[in-house]
Amino acid sequence: MNRDSLPSMMTVVGFLVAALFVVFGLYVIFAKPMQNIPREFRNIFGYIVIGYGVFRSVIIYQKHKERKDADDENE
Repeated sequence: MNRDSLPSMMTVVGFLVAALFVVFGLYVIFAKPMQNIPREFRNIFGYIVIGYGVFRSVIIYQKHKERKDADDENE
């Protein structure tokens, strides 16, 4: 493992975590075990978690793109 592979690995891990947030938000909204929680609370919390996952993925993508552009300029 070299220093160049670490940022790309962290990008992959970041996208996986963001995807887990989206999946967890969908689980909160639609899962059968969550039916005993009032629907309004499930929807609010689920959509906030989904929004955070999407927000994180956009931020990670922008940072990855900036890092790639900076690497291209240095070559």
